[in-house]
Amino acid sequence: MTDYSYFPGCSLASSAMEYDASFRLVSEVFGIGLDELEDWTCCGASPAPHHWGGELGILLPARNLHIAGRSHPAVVAPCAGCYNRLKYAQYELRRNQQLRERVAQVLREPVRYETEVVNLIEMFNREIDPAALAARAQGRLEEISLATYYGCVLTRPAEIVNFDDPNDPVMMEPLLRAAGATITHFPFKSECCGSYMGLAKKEIVFRASRQIIETALESGADAIVTVCPLCHQNLDLRQRQINFAWDTDFELPVLYFSQVIGLALGASPEELGIDSHAVSADKLLVKIKKTANR
Repeated sequence: MTDYSYFPGCSLASSAMEYDASFRLVSEVFGIGLDELEDWTCCGASPAPHHWGGELGILLPARNLHIAGRSHPAVVAPCAGCYNRLKYAQYELRRNQQLRERVAQVLREPVRYETEVVNLIEMFNREIDPAALAARAQGRLEEISLATYYGCVLTRPAEIVNFDDPNDPVMMEPLLRAAGATITHFPFKSECCGSYMGLAKKEIVFRASRQIIETALESGADAIVTVCPLCHQNLDLRQRQINFAWDTDFELPVLYFSQVIGLALGASPEELGIDSHAVSADKLLVKIKKTANR
């Protein structure tokens, strides 16, 4: 197996620690080495300096790329926002010599920026053999239907991130199917959940996230699967607020991709941090337990 530089980013080190825990657990089971970047900093996605223009939106992720370039040939960024910012910085550095020189001036040495940047889905597909996962899963997820939600920044802009189909991504599906799960037809898999608009105009997030949850339920899903901490926050943490605002009664669990793989491996909900989510996954977990005990 391969060793990767690991960039957790702000979310996995704070509000999405369950994502970090489940990612590390699955990686350890399959012998994937994770070498967390020393002295990493925010990639710029959270305060969104890239929206302001200027060099800060490149300098922040470029510094992390530079640190990653000291060790392994690839760096994994599980957070969709971090992945997007690292890919964008790399794209700009490759095509702009003046920018490279400016970053080198700030870093006080030539910037290392050619480290391969991969997301969690790419890494798992590369390092986990579906047959090996199926053998370990032993059909634990056979009664579970899942809506795979990629969000809008994991695959876009397509010419920069170059990952999957931007309108109909499918790369979560092989491993989830190998784990025994059924993948529902979910046409909202790459729609925006409202992103950061929840800070300024909650009604935009409520409307966008409501459509995603409602469509997932209509597809017959027992849960939504995502890889983005911000998407998870809008769909899970705000689900009760959406119910209040729209007089709905949604109770649809939202799990990280690594948590679902962890459940297939037999890891406990506590190990995977599922008990920290706002929407209870108890009904889903009962179905998985019944299948495992057959």
